[in-house]
This record gives sequence, C-alpha cells and structure tokens, in this order.
Amino acid sequence: MTTRTKKRVVKVAGRHGDPADTTEEPAEPVEEPATSPRKRRAPLVFAAVAVVMAALAVWFTVEARDTNAVVAHNTALSDVSGTADAGKQISAALGTLFSYRYDDPARNDRAAKDLLTGPALAQYTRLFGQVRQLAAEQKLVVTSTAVASGVKLLDGDRAALLVFLDQTGTRGDGQRSTGAAQLSVTAERIDGKWRITGMSAA
Repeated sequence: MTTRTKKRVVKVAGRHGDPADTTEEPAEPVEEPATSPRKRRAPLVFAAVAVVMAALAVWFTVEARDTNAVVAHNTALSDVSGTADAGKQISAALGTLFSYRYDDPARNDRAAKDLLTGPALAQYTRLFGQVRQLAAEQKLVVTSTAVASGVKLLDGDRAALLVFLDQTGTRGDGQRSTGAAQLSVTAERIDGKWRITGMSAA
C-alpha cells in the first residue's frame, strides 16, 4: 500500500538580521483508506443474472426494415384507432415473449409461433437455446413489461414501432436484478392480428 508523507518546516533562529534557516522533517505517514471489500464485490453480485438479462435483451437481432424512407400512406397520426390497436397488441406480445420461466420453456415456444413470423421467428428459434440453458442453470424467472410505445409507421397492414421494456429477473437463490430494453419493431397484420416480423436494438 502506498503512503503519503507531509513535509514540516522547522525554523531555526539565526543572528539578528539573518534569514532564518529552515530544515525539513518527515511527518507521520498518512494512510490512504483501503477500498471497501464490499464495494469491490458490488459489481459482481448480479453478474450471472446480468448475463441472462443481456441475452434476453438481444433475443432478436433481426435487422428491422428501413422505415426512414418516405412512405406515401403513413396513417400513424391520422388513424387513431388503428394506431392504438397496433401499439396495444405489439406491446403485449413483447411482454409475453420477453418474460421467461426456467421451468416452463414450452410457454415461450408456443408464444413465438403465435406472435412471430418471418425473420423474427427464425432468429428466435436459433437463439432461444442459449437463453434456455443459462436460465436453467440459474433457475431464473424474468418478467418483462412494455412501459411505453410509439407507432412510427402505420401503412395498411404494416407497422413500425419504438417500444420500451422494463425487465425484472429473479434467481433461484432469491437475488434480483432489473434491466431495460429499447426496441425498434416491425410487424404485419395477418387475419386481423399483429405479428412481429423483425426487431433490433434502438
């Protein structure tokens, strides 16, 4: 451990009119406070949970369709009812897909087939095994809730949204962790039901 020393000036009286001589004496070492072991451990407390939470946040790395191009029939602002319906259905779907119980993986399999289509479903199927393994090791239960959403595009049966999710994970040993995800989502309405076609981190 490093220590710091303070220099102390001692004046020695000399002859009248002569400047005083000075000498320097080392002072007592000043101990620097040690880093608290508790503080060192703090970032590691939920490290294992964070790994799974991060995996859940990127379940879908499917690149979203380009919605920045000019769209002739964007009714997101004028079709209030249609916009609200798309936002409600897709937000609920995300909450279901991003919630997970280690002891009921079949629930997510069913939800994926019902709520996803196209590239999003293929990507989910490929990555879900990794999430399942990590969650089983930790006996993890994750609850996700869509706390806000905004419809950027509504063009007939196509929609693009920005959705914010809050997530809470609880391990088998009782430790908890929280996280958040911001997703750019594309969806299609098929037989009156909105299904997610792509997602990317926003």
